[in-house]
Amino acid sequence: MQTTFLGTSAGVPTCLRNVSSVALRLSQRGEWWMFDCGEATQHQILH
Repeated sequence: MQTTFLGTSAGVPTCLRNVSSVALRLSQRGEWWMFDCGEATQHQILH
């Protein structure tokens, strides 16, 4: 199991930090679970 913080800012993103979002990788199951996904998190993952 691996935890990745995709963003650690509050409700408004900054130049260096995206809004809060956490991804949990379950390697044995080959799955990623995302929690507290703030706005534009999908853009951060894709780019």
